[in-house]
Amino acid sequence: MSVDILGVNLLPAWDSPSVQQALISVLTRSQLLQAGIAYWTVDESMFGTGLARALRDASGFLCVDIHAPTDIDALASLAKKGCHVYLYCEDVATYSAHGRKEPPYLLHTKMLLFWSKDRTAELWIGSHNWTNRSVLGLNVEASLVVRLRDSSSLFCEAAGYLQKIKEISTEFDLSKIDFYKQLQRTISQKTTPVIELEGSHASSLSNTTIGLFGTDSEDLTQLGTVRNDVYVLVFDSGSGDEFLYPATIVHSGLLATSHPSAGGISFTPRRHAYRLRHRFPVLQAEGPVGKDVLDQAVYFVTLALRDVDVSQVADPIPAKTAIWDRVSDQDSPLLQRLGAEARNILFRGKPPQLRHPARAEAQESAALSFGERRLLSEKPLVARRILRPKN
Repeated sequence: MSVDILGVNLLPAWDSPSVQQALISVLTRSQLLQAGIAYWTVDESMFGTGLARALRDASGFLCVDIHAPTDIDALASLAKKGCHVYLYCEDVATYSAHGRKEPPYLLHTKMLLFWSKDRTAELWIGSHNWTNRSVLGLNVEASLVVRLRDSSSLFCEAAGYLQKIKEISTEFDLSKIDFYKQLQRTISQKTTPVIELEGSHASSLSNTTIGLFGTDSEDLTQLGTVRNDVYVLVFDSGSGDEFLYPATIVHSGLLATSHPSAGGISFTPRRHAYRLRHRFPVLQAEGPVGKDVLDQAVYFVTLALRDVDVSQVADPIPAKTAIWDRVSDQDSPLLQRLGAEARNILFRGKPPQLRHPARAEAQESAALSFGERRLLSEKPLVARRILRPKN
């Protein structure tokens, strides 16, 4: 072993999976900490006063990726104590071999450099993010801990690497906490496909089968993107109240108006909605599907509704705001590191789509009311909505 390397060990032991005490111990001995961590959700109090002290040092700093589950409030708490905190916010879309968009997380290091006054240091490199599950030992994690002199080449390489991470990150600004949270939400929030209808007695559709007929076959393309699972949001024609139903698409297809070979299909009496061009579909009372509908519609969909979901609401996605700006890939140090072959594999021959946070605060527009939605002449059949617990 080199005289500059004082020891190497692996943490944690299998039967003692928490590294909390080891981190408290090294922070007690250290003057400063330099770190690059993918996810940060812990409360600094679990490490006593050593963490804040080490990050307040003039040469100490912490770089964290903004993506969830990183806790913006936890980082703000450190920044309020004078700690040097940085956020990595770049967003680059890449694609798998099957064309599926991959997660955008780019800062994935778990590297910590603890520096002591006696000119020695500990370098932690491994899988530990700073989350409760990781630090306390529920996750299966492993980190290599190297004790070394600050004159060693490994120390210089690690410090230089962490400095590069700091240079591509943005210093945490306490005046932008809400902005950071909204940036995080726009990346991580999941949307759900929802078909919106209007109808009477909208609260009494649990465990019923309804039909949907329309005049634009492109609607079927939208349905194909959601496979067989969808939510149906029915607005009561009288009260305007919303009722959300999980549903299964059990049948869909073309009718004779679209292609003569699709003729000969019949439908039993049921509640059904007719979508004329791109207008809001209205659910009719139970009964036979009218000849006028069958003569004009080019497709049909059969939806099996399950019990009404009273625990959630389906919120429209807030209007897109200028919180992310598209920028040239010349502005990304990470992209500039890539060779031509790596670029081709990651982006499948497409130009990289690189976004940086905009400086302006984001403003959300008010959602359209039921009355406004029903008057729209151009409305997609399948809308994307954000499901959240009902207050």
